[in-house]
Amino acid sequence: MKRNLLIVFILLTGLSLSAQTRFGLKTGVALGSVTTNDAAIDKDRANLASFQFGGVWDTKLNAALSLQYQILFLGKGTAVAHGDHNDKFRFAAIDVPVQVLYRTKGGWFIGGGPNLGFNLSAKHIHDGEKEEIAIGSESGQVKGFDFGVAATGGYQSKKGVVLSVSYVKGLTNLQNAPNFEWQNNVIGLNLGYMLPTRAKK
Repeated sequence: MKRNLLIVFILLTGLSLSAQTRFGLKTGVALGSVTTNDAAIDKDRANLASFQFGGVWDTKLNAALSLQYQILFLGKGTAVAHGDHNDKFRFAAIDVPVQVLYRTKGGWFIGGGPNLGFNLSAKHIHDGEKEEIAIGSESGQVKGFDFGVAATGGYQSKKGVVLSVSYVKGLTNLQNAPNFEWQNNVIGLNLGYMLPTRAKK
């Protein structure tokens, strides 16, 4: 997984050298949910809230289109209500969404593309007790790489302030057990700021 992260970082660094690229920062709330065939979890699951933050690189393609990629640190997972207590399945992850955005002259935008996710840790919290879940390919562990698709929409002011809503649908079954499905999904409510480009001399 570390090698995959290094490859992604090198590719994004190369793209950021473009004169048409603008850099920004974003933060917000990540509402995690799951798609699973576990009936007990699926019946009583609820969104699990956490924070997300990271960097944004936006490369202008033409007057209306741009290629935007991000590196975000965020939480994923779900909460499960059991009447007298709640269980939480919490993931710490890095997401790299790569999206093509369509922009209007008024500042509104919409777009989507693939999402490369990397699980850093996972844990099950039961009655306040934390149980670590190993990342790996063996039974009982969860996979480290999490591929999905991302979509976003929002508004960017002329001063660079960005308000957006995003959704990531996980496509990778993170469980290594047969007949057990688990995909992580995230709704993001985001506030960002794009730094101004340097004026040409």
